[in-house]
Amino acid sequence: MSNASDIYDAAQLVTERAEQWRKEHPDEKMDFCPICGGSGLIRYYEDIHGNAIGATQPGAYEFLKPCSCVQGESATKRNNKKFAAVPGLYQDATLDNFSVTIYNDLESNQLAGSAKEIATQYIEHFDKMLEKGIGLYIWSQSRGSGKSRLASTISNELTDRGRRNKYVSSNAILSEIQKSWDEKNISEEQVMRPYLESQLLIIDDLGARSKKDWIDERMFWLIDTRYQNNMPTIFTSNYDIEELPLDSRVRDRLGDVDRFVNIKMPRVSVRRQTRSDSVSEFYKAIKE
Repeated sequence: MSNASDIYDAAQLVTERAEQWRKEHPDEKMDFCPICGGSGLIRYYEDIHGNAIGATQPGAYEFLKPCSCVQGESATKRNNKKFAAVPGLYQDATLDNFSVTIYNDLESNQLAGSAKEIATQYIEHFDKMLEKGIGLYIWSQSRGSGKSRLASTISNELTDRGRRNKYVSSNAILSEIQKSWDEKNISEEQVMRPYLESQLLIIDDLGARSKKDWIDERMFWLIDTRYQNNMPTIFTSNYDIEELPLDSRVRDRLGDVDRFVNIKMPRVSVRRQTRSDSVSEFYKAIKE
């Protein structure tokens, strides 16, 4: 039998979740738990001896207990994960499993450690980042250096804390824009809306597409709109800001030290190291 405190806590938590949902999802209907209908409480019936019986049986007493959804993953969290759309490879990326020791040399280890610390502080003080519109620019000239892994970690950690964010590659955004040109039922503005309005936007692999006028225009539109509206954006890139193959106006925005923290990742590929380790573990496993 649940005590009054458990019941009150469950009801209070559901109320708080519903209020948070309405703030962050003004145009959506909340996906309520099918078991409790969103109340956070389940009715059950016992006889005088504490045995479970049907509601219509003689001597049935009605009780309440917290639903499993209160202790498990909430509907809000599930929807926020879906909205964030972190790639499957990084869906389990967290601060705890972001290993700095995988970088073998001292300089790389220090750079990775500094990057992890900045990411940790960004997550812990996210309200201030929102208030001031502060974003991150995570870069390294080496592919597989951990840039996307770190950005995904930030996304996952914030989602776990109930903070909505959107993760997308720059190539995916541009492909969606191109696709809209041939669609009659969707416009560029509709395609861009989730990226323009997301509380936090994380754009992976900025500068990956070859330089073209239309790419410059669309990326500047997106970046400048968020910049002007004081909305934080996180970028990963294989380019230092000054070498970014985009319009100079984009580089100017990203170079604002009051609005973007420049995070240099190690110039090594830990992806190759991870692959090597996985092969070693495979042969070790089949010999046991």
